[in-house]
Amino acid sequence: MGFLGQDWSQATGYLIFCVAVFSMGDFIFGLDVSAFGGLQALPSFLNDFGVYNEATKKMALPTLRKSLMNSIVYIGRITGVIAFEPVTEKWGFRTLFIAICIVQLLSVICKLNITIGRVFGYVTIGTIEAAIPMYCAEIAPAHLRGFLSGTFVPIQTSASIMGSGVVRAMATETQTRGWLIPISIQLIPAVIGLAGVAFTVESPRWLISKGRHEEAVNVLSKLRTKEDVANGLPEAEVQALVHAVEVDRTIGSGTWLELFSGPVWRRTLYAAIIFFANEAGGNQFWNSYGPSFMVDAGLGAKSFTYSIIVSLAGAIGGLIGILSSDTIGRRPPAIFGSALLVVWDCLIAGLGSRPDITSNAIAQNVVVASFVLLIWSTKIAYASVGFIVCSEMGGIRMRKKIMMVGTANDVIWSFVVAFSTPYVMQKIGANVGYVFAAIAFIGLVFAIFFLPELKGRSLEEMDELFDNPRFKWGWQYPKVQTTGAGAAVAQVENANRAHHLENDDSKLDNEKREANIRVQEATWGNEDMRSPTTTKIHHLG
Repeated sequence: MGFLGQDWSQATGYLIFCVAVFSMGDFIFGLDVSAFGGLQALPSFLNDFGVYNEATKKMALPTLRKSLMNSIVYIGRITGVIAFEPVTEKWGFRTLFIAICIVQLLSVICKLNITIGRVFGYVTIGTIEAAIPMYCAEIAPAHLRGFLSGTFVPIQTSASIMGSGVVRAMATETQTRGWLIPISIQLIPAVIGLAGVAFTVESPRWLISKGRHEEAVNVLSKLRTKEDVANGLPEAEVQALVHAVEVDRTIGSGTWLELFSGPVWRRTLYAAIIFFANEAGGNQFWNSYGPSFMVDAGLGAKSFTYSIIVSLAGAIGGLIGILSSDTIGRRPPAIFGSALLVVWDCLIAGLGSRPDITSNAIAQNVVVASFVLLIWSTKIAYASVGFIVCSEMGGIRMRKKIMMVGTANDVIWSFVVAFSTPYVMQKIGANVGYVFAAIAFIGLVFAIFFLPELKGRSLEEMDELFDNPRFKWGWQYPKVQTTGAGAAVAQVENANRAHHLENDDSKLDNEKREANIRVQEATWGNEDMRSPTTTKIHHLG
């Protein structure tokens, strides 16, 4: 057992390597987002792209140009989100990741024309936030899935700190290199990712969906421990996965219309609510209002320091969120973080709207601390849990489509909040915090009553889990006993873990025997469902 009770016995070096290579996509995301926010204040950038303002006697970006630079990128981001599902379904995660790295390299070159380059770059951003968590979820053992698929958040936030630091280092540079250097460092994760992807593996679940069963066995043999391989557990896992896929294909092909019908529509709605609560409940509050508050409160000179502190708090919060998701579950972090968001949003609104905010040091400090804790809380809550749950609950056929719905809502609400907040602030000022608090409260209610607890479940269990019965309160999901093909996958994954945790040989033999029986019942009970691979797979023990 490790930190917070985390079991690392199946975290092989090669598994971590594959996650690390694909996490270069998260670095791309973090560097891009943080770098451009700071670029707009750099003297070098303003000298090249700004115009002279007679009133202020300074260079400044024209309003239209600034608006285009900050808003048109959402076209690229939503394009990337939409492209994720069909591209991954046809060519797999590795091919998609290669495309991400190549497009990112081209976008950095194109950023010599800053607006066009950012549109290209944000195509990769949209794809990254859907693809990377899902790839990690599909290669991870069940009890590490929350941590590995959730690494997106702390890595992206850590990269933001790095990007902000580079921008800060260029704060006094007036030549073109002052803004080219922060942009050029975005080449680093793209080059590392492109060099490392050749040594990674494709998702075994994607290989199985394409009928490449033997390749899937080879992939799992690389990802799992030597002890598991010697005991035939990768073969058993593939056997269970093959049957789950074949059974699922008898139900349907997984069309887009299914997102809004039958047993799937509720999961579609959940994905939309999760990312609405994430962006509109707190994640965008700092981005939309934080810097303006610093200036209005006379703290503009300290804004860089506070930005670093906020990003660091976010990275720590994200790490806590993903570590706890595999031990205490997905629901507790979401409930805890959402409850705190309501508090911080209200504090910022109440104190930030005081007439004496520019001179009241105590109020200023409380608001700054609330912003820090706001980002810490949102990363514990839906910023981490959202990507974990949405990468899980789609089942076999609808997993990528559900993830696309979630990340599309993430993009849409990010744009809506960023676009509308300045106008709302003109009317009500810091009281906009109460609007964010109300949305955070909606997220809290959803987390308490509806957010499904999926800790320890196999990805293949989801359809049966959500359909038996169709409506359940969030806390009822752990009590559901699944019996179908997905349960066989879960049994094998749990047997893998038991093999490492249990030192009592007799109990270990029972675990393996029960898993073997479950796989045989699920897979061999229907002779018509047997694949050529099935006949080659041995018992677990």
